[in-house]
Amino acid sequence: MLTRRRPARGATDSSDSDGSSSLLANTSWLLASRLGMAVLGWGGTVLIARSLSLHQFGRFTLIFTLLGLMSVVTDMGIGRIAVRGMLGDAEHDPSHFASAYITLRTVLGLVGYTLVLLIGLLLGFSGGMLAATAVAGIVIVLATPSAALDVVFQSRLTLGTVSVAGVVGLTAQFALTAALAAAGGTLLLFVIPAVLCEVVILAWKIPRAHRLVPLRFSVDRAIWTQLLREAVPLTLGYGLATIYYRVDAVMLSRLDTFESVGIYGVSYKFVDILHFAATAVTVPLLTVLVRSWPGDMPAFRDAVRRSAMLVGLIGGFASVGLVGFPGPITTLLYGKDYAVGQHATQVLIVAQVLTLFSSLALTCLVSVERHRIYPLVMLVGLVLNISANLVLIPRLSYEGAAVATLGSEVVVLALLLVLLSRVTEMWPLDLRRLVVVPLALGLALAAGWSVDLVVPWVLAATVATLVYLAVALLGGAVAGAGIPVPARLGGPRRDPAEAAVDTAVDTAVEVDPGAATAPDPAKDTTS
Repeated sequence: MLTRRRPARGATDSSDSDGSSSLLANTSWLLASRLGMAVLGWGGTVLIARSLSLHQFGRFTLIFTLLGLMSVVTDMGIGRIAVRGMLGDAEHDPSHFASAYITLRTVLGLVGYTLVLLIGLLLGFSGGMLAATAVAGIVIVLATPSAALDVVFQSRLTLGTVSVAGVVGLTAQFALTAALAAAGGTLLLFVIPAVLCEVVILAWKIPRAHRLVPLRFSVDRAIWTQLLREAVPLTLGYGLATIYYRVDAVMLSRLDTFESVGIYGVSYKFVDILHFAATAVTVPLLTVLVRSWPGDMPAFRDAVRRSAMLVGLIGGFASVGLVGFPGPITTLLYGKDYAVGQHATQVLIVAQVLTLFSSLALTCLVSVERHRIYPLVMLVGLVLNISANLVLIPRLSYEGAAVATLGSEVVVLALLLVLLSRVTEMWPLDLRRLVVVPLALGLALAAGWSVDLVVPWVLAATVATLVYLAVALLGGAVAGAGIPVPARLGGPRRDPAEAAVDTAVDTAVEVDPGAATAPDPAKDTTS
């Protein structure tokens, strides 16, 4: 069994510093990179959407939706379990464990590629669309071991490498997409840049990961069996969640038209940046929570509180523009043909804000090993989502799919919070400042919509953004997220004695560089 070793008294880890600063630093890296990747991804999608017909863009969207569904097989949730073993538990050498884990994920990538081709055949894809699927499917083969490498960086809290790799890969993808668009690209050609992106990312990660942990392909059936067995609840839950979040586009393609799939796909492009935000916050958070549980509950609660504030701030900030002005933004980026989906965009953004908190709740449950019921939660969400889509898509098309997503997410979040409430050790949490976020958002939208009556929408959106930031800052929400803020702008006011105590605590949790090689080091993080 992959067990978490208790920290030895006085033992430390060279990759660790104060939990809050580590969490904020790694989250900042990931957020900055995800923002850059979102901009590059949006830019590439704009070029593709403007180069292909609405019907062809719908096909393009469906292909990559199917690729996303394959993470049910290629990920299976084992990444969240793997880091314990990779860090060197009582049974396994970190290098050997990491090598075996990455090999397993590579095999799963090949299985996923085979499955996506079979699904294409079963769905009756035409010859051209099946060929595009076969080329795009190479992304699965490359991205699966690439994602496995992330565990190495996450366990060492050196996620800057992952961040830079993503930006470099997306830059190469955008450059090739732009060249193909200028040359008059086709559906088949436009899937090639995604493959190039994964090649570049993998080439960037491999040597850097190898410097942290020596890697080689290794088949270890015992490790594979352990990983797969312990990840069963997450595997089932993650698989159901993947279907839950992707099934609406597939159902649209069967119950409506490819044009509707394309419009809905553009709405989902705006959702992607919030999805990236969830990953940016929860990936380093899981490491901090596992290190803190159960020996340092104040640090555990502080990390959860700061993360809740941070995802709330991010969700509110995104909502200012995408709930307030989705039509003009969509027209600017994708053209007026896609602006008809603005109401779907608004509904999906609200749903994704709830998903941010669902991801946070799941991360907490995984960190305390209380995630056994997660598959049942996602099964309820999936059944509700499919049932609602069957009723709403024939009547409301892509807007019906968005409403089904929102309703299902409300239920999923409520169930996860009920499970989290049973973890009595982590309560109470001081989340009073979180109410500042909806207040700031409401005032921002009111100001933006009012100004929009007399000035261009860009200026109105700017006013709304400034109002949101000002209220969030002065209301203490920014400081509550752990972002340094002067006291006169809402930051905490502390006397010198309190600061001295905090400094002493920080010093106590810092890491001894030699601890990583000590006979009984503090082994902590998970993925």
